[in-house]
This record gives sequence, C-alpha cells and structure tokens, in this order.
Amino acid sequence: MRAATRRSLMAAGLATLAGPSLAQSTFPLADYPSRPVRVIVPFLAGGILDQLGRLLAERLARQMGQPFIVENRPGAGGNLGTLALARARGDAYTLGIGSSGPLAISPSIETNLGYDPLVDLTPITLLAQTPLVLVVPGDSPWRDLRQMMAALKAGGPEVLYPTPGVGSPQLLAGEAFRQQVGFAAAPVHYNGSAPVVLAILAKEMPYTFENLTLVLQHIRTGTLRALAVTSRTRAALLPEVPTMAEAGLPGFEAGGWYGFLGPAGLPEAVVARLHAEAVTALREPVAMQRIAEMGSPNITTTPAEFRTFIAAETERWRGVMRNAAPAR
Repeated sequence: MRAATRRSLMAAGLATLAGPSLAQSTFPLADYPSRPVRVIVPFLAGGILDQLGRLLAERLARQMGQPFIVENRPGAGGNLGTLALARARGDAYTLGIGSSGPLAISPSIETNLGYDPLVDLTPITLLAQTPLVLVVPGDSPWRDLRQMMAALKAGGPEVLYPTPGVGSPQLLAGEAFRQQVGFAAAPVHYNGSAPVVLAILAKEMPYTFENLTLVLQHIRTGTLRALAVTSRTRAALLPEVPTMAEAGLPGFEAGGWYGFLGPAGLPEAVVARLHAEAVTALREPVAMQRIAEMGSPNITTTPAEFRTFIAAETERWRGVMRNAAPAR
C-alpha cells in the first residue's frame, strides 16, 4: 500500500496542534532539571530513532537525577512531532530526537511545515549516522554496481524502485542515484520500510536503498545481495561490501542521521549542560555497543557544528529534489 501524501498528513496534524502553544518554563539554572523532562520522538516506537531516544533518555535520567520520559508523536514522516517540539519555545523540559527527514529533507520539499529547524529548534548534538545499502534480489543478474549501472544506462522501460515514503533518506538516495547515473526511473512509495524489503524479496522491483539493519539478515542468508553501502567508509557490520565510490560511483554518499535537540529560546547554560551530559551518555561502553549494533557510527558534535550540518544537508537535498522524477 502506498503511503498517504505528506501534505494530507500535515494538514490533519496541524489541525490537531492548532490549540494554544506549549507553556514555557522558568527555572533556576542551578537546579535544572528539577522535575521530569519529556523527550519527543517523532516516530513510532521500535525504530532506530525511538531506540536512540530511549537509550539516551535512560542515561540522562541516571546522570541528571530526574526522569527523561520518551513521548512518541508520529505522523507526517516525523514532521508532527518536530512541530510539537518547535512550539515549546523556551521550554527546557521539552526536548526531542530528530532525524534527517523532518530536519533537512522536509524543509527541502515542503513550503508550509509550520517550523524552520534553524529558527525554531536548538541543535544540541548529532547522535549517529546510518548508512543505507543498495540491495538487489539474491538471484539478480547484477553481480556488482558497475554491471548494474551499465544495464540501467543502456536504456529500456522506466525502472520502478520502492521507498518507505516521501521525504525518506531512501528516496533521496534513489533519486540521487538516478540523476548521477543517468537513467529513467521513478519511486513507488510504501508505508514504511518493511513492505519495501518484502517487495524486493518478492522480486517485484529490481533494487532499493534501505537501512542496513533491516536488510542485514537477508544479505547474510543470500536472499538479498548487497552491491554497495552509501557511507563514505565501509560499514562495520558489512566490511566485505564496498562503498558506492569504491564500487564505481565516485562522490556518492547518502543515509539517515539522528540528533538531540530542544526548542528555540533555551538558555545557553542549559544547552551546554545537555550537550555535555549527552556526550557522556553516548560514550558509555554499553551505549556505544548498542549504537554499533544499529549499524550506526557513534558521532557527537558541538551544537554549532550540528546546526551547520543541518543547514548543509538541507541545501544538498534541495538540489536533488528540485530535479526529482515523479512518483508512481
């Protein structure tokens, strides 16, 4: 089933959130936090973003002496929960976990989000980046990336490939691939990654870009074949699989990324404290191991570096989507 359009979901969500804005909090900085803190995760429970949010929240609670309570606010590809965070301006007791979709991709393709990540949010730190894997069915005639690109560039019917939805890193990787290689293709949007993987396993479509952890077991059993990873360096969980650049497409890099944010208007001292505590939490050995098991390098940045990163990612994907092929 194809996903509902982002615009219809946003319209419904904005109606829900159209009431009074979240109350701002005042507090003595020396006592922060003096009560529970909520952490908005703008996706359903169980995914990578939710796992990262709970991993961080558990450790912040232990380190800072107050509960950090994860609140899942899914909808519109993460935009609704991100909008809720943006509306909590000045409230240091409302924080959030963000991802490339609502923070960089949606601002590249939507004109009425209701928030601007660089104006309405306070970046705290990047948490992790997840590579995608270019996979084909296990019995595909394409044995490597160069063979695949040669076949696609030779012409023929328009190729369809599945994605988990509009605004996903998988869509952007697929579109950037189409543009860089130069062939006719169009995305088919599904409601999440699970049906995308099933479509490739069923050989309904010839290839896709998907999260490493979702396809790893299928690669290991041979029902899917990995041609390349989209990260700059090889993935620790798939060391035998080349990067896109190594496989024959120089300069290609894509994937998901995840970060820790607050609403705009937070005191600098609070941001500095949250950043220091988050870095400490992420460097704890068990946390590092769990992030590695997600296929994600453990990455932290300063708040300023994270802001610059969001701006650069937004501009990069805006250029790709400006020339995107229509969905089918």
